[in-house]
Amino acid sequence: MQLAALVFLSVSFSSIVFADVVTVQQCTQGPLPTSVDVTGCRTTPCELPKGQDAAVLVDFTADRHLTALVPQVHASFGGMTVPFELPDDRQDACQWLVGGMCPVSRDEDVTYELRLPVLAVYPSLSLTVELKLVDQDNAVVSCFQLQAKVV
Repeated sequence: MQLAALVFLSVSFSSIVFADVVTVQQCTQGPLPTSVDVTGCRTTPCELPKGQDAAVLVDFTADRHLTALVPQVHASFGGMTVPFELPDDRQDACQWLVGGMCPVSRDEDVTYELRLPVLAVYPSLSLTVELKLVDQDNAVVSCFQLQAKVV
């Protein structure tokens, strides 16, 4: 009986922990993260409400020693791709590591928190958001593409 209760609690807890992990697509360069968790999104396209920050947790394992980590975000819509400039305080991903900081050791599990501002003036549209994390040598550490809608 106790074993059955333990299994039930384990399965229930796993469902809660991974409730917002979404499916993402591979970029042309760089490995996919271990998981991507977009707050409030269980299936793509993820809705990005205007006037709010989209919160994204990106889990990856460092495949080399990292002394710097820089997020590069691009948005693709209507047949064109444009860079998305993050605010100054969000351009150093080392400052947004959950429970850690740079330098990052090889084989270290890392969680990066992307806070993506979705301004109220943005048009409502469907887009692909690409997040690429690059290191001190401008080499791609992790990259993914996410289907989204500005609402």
